Amino acid sequence: MPQGSISSSADAVGVAVVNYQVPVVETRAQVLDNCRRIAGFIDGMKRGYPGLDLIIFPEYSTQGFHPEKWSELTTTVDGPEVAIFSEACKRNKVWGIFSLTGEKHPDGLNPYNTLLLINDKGEIALRYRKIFPWVPMEPWTAGHETMVAEGPKGLIIGGLICYDANLPEAVRDTVMKGAELIIRIQGYMYPSKEQQRIISQVRAWENMTYMAVANMAGRDLVYSYFGHSNIVDFDGSVLAECGTSPDEATYATLSLTAIRDARRNWTAENHLYNLVHRGYASEPGGHAHCPFEFYQKWVKDPAAAKEIAETITRDADSPEMATTPDISAPPPSRMGAGLKLKLPTESGEKHGSLRIPVPAL
Repeated sequence: MPQGSISSSADAVGVAVVNYQVPVVETRAQVLDNCRRIAGFIDGMKRGYPGLDLIIFPEYSTQGFHPEKWSELTTTVDGPEVAIFSEACKRNKVWGIFSLTGEKHPDGLNPYNTLLLINDKGEIALRYRKIFPWVPMEPWTAGHETMVAEGPKGLIIGGLICYDANLPEAVRDTVMKGAELIIRIQGYMYPSKEQQRIISQVRAWENMTYMAVANMAGRDLVYSYFGHSNIVDFDGSVLAECGTSPDEATYATLSLTAIRDARRNWTAENHLYNLVHRGYASEPGGHAHCPFEFYQKWVKDPAAAKEIAETITRDADSPEMATTPDISAPPPSRMGAGLKLKLPTESGEKHGSLRIPVPAL
């Protein structure tokens, strides 16, 4: 739908994404100071965008990711960090998406990487734990399910974190649970800027879903983050996008009726319907059976699916420990039989020559 205003309506959900300045924190006190900064950001955004219904902050925006002290900065959903966020949402009558890196594991394992959706009453409406931590660098315990919740004005929201959305299965599963907006919070760094910008558009188009991506910007002790937080229409077109500067924010409105009408009435390009009604123009109702052998095997025999993946990649977490054979280098080219290369001498005035040995044909 057309963009450019700062308002919203009963049919249009006002959404903002933030290129939050990557925090570098070493103590719990510094984390709480940063949380109060985030709360102040919400105050300012609501003041400037009175139609704001939902504001989204990136992965790692709360505790950062200190390479040595990350384990000392973990918290819980009933901790003081979340209390600050809850009060800010309640005070401004907006919904918010926030990051916990990490959330303490109840069984003492490594923490979770968690996304929280807090409603305009300050209540937690959704808690999602990252299914696909970015290996081998992230130490988080993996979550095991996608989930959705009803958000502002009845918009159905699903949350994913960073690397999750690189896997098409994570987005599709969330959409098939009813999500109309997929929120992706991320802490993505150079050099993968172009790939990650494309991903949000592709995932929106192939799933007939809105996408809202919030990424960090700036530099911490390890990486430089490229920002480009964006909001994408369900046809894959970009509605709003930040640049690379820290603390930029942008805003767009998402129509409830437009996406529901498209899912109800589109025929060609209705990927969600067509997925399980294959060939219905020839055979009414089409085919719902999954035609993909790998997915059938994954469900019935995960160990066998794992073996397939290891056969075409490697059979250990570390490439150094893998027993999978390396691919051999190709033999020298046979096209250079008798070829001489002219090489400059030190003086640059005369040239020597080099004869390339060529294997017998």
